Amino acid sequence: MMTTNKLTKTFASGSLAIGVLAGAVLTATSASAAGVMSTWAAWTGGTPLQIGDKKVTFLSETNFGANALDDVELMEMGGHYYFIYDATTLGSSDANISSGSFTYTIEVINSPKSIIGVDLDSDVSSNYGTVTETFVEVPNVLISVNGSADPLTGFEPIAPKKLLTVTNTLSNPNAPNEGLFQLQNSFHQSVPEPGTILGLLAVGGLGLVSRFKKQK
Repeated sequence: MMTTNKLTKTFASGSLAIGVLAGAVLTATSASAAGVMSTWAAWTGGTPLQIGDKKVTFLSETNFGANALDDVELMEMGGHYYFIYDATTLGSSDANISSGSFTYTIEVINSPKSIIGVDLDSDVSSNYGTVTETFVEVPNVLISVNGSADPLTGFEPIAPKKLLTVTNTLSNPNAPNEGLFQLQNSFHQSVPEPGTILGLLAVGGLGLVSRFKKQK
């Protein structure tokens, strides 16, 4: 079964064993994407992920069951940011079969931008369970059921925030026969201020006038 999320993912379905062999992958296809990657051990050991004006810092975990060589990544694409946890790496190919949670912060650093929207997606085996995403600063709750995206399209608006404290909770009632391959938390930021937009429109208008005069 194939599905597509915001970053064009390859979804491995069927049994847990087949899914692990297939190596479910969330990948960015845009040439404008940029990211920084680390191991679970390094990130949870105190080395945050940072790219652009966003910084992701690990806080805590409870029975999450990640392998030290699992990957975490912070990716920027099209002005929006994506945190990805990947359980199926070359160094650690087994899926995460736990029912646990981990918490981190994502913050805006030295920028007028704010986070104004969130969404959740996951790659899991065919009869997995749920991944739930909650926040300290806003009441929104996102739930990915058997790999579904929440919301199914677009993102869920939130009150503008410079910092979010995020908890991902896995519920895997059919372990060890089912497991999670990857999860993705997406963060959408505010558009330029009205003054900036007007300035861009003005510059664009001058360009059009200049070209028009040349054509005459």
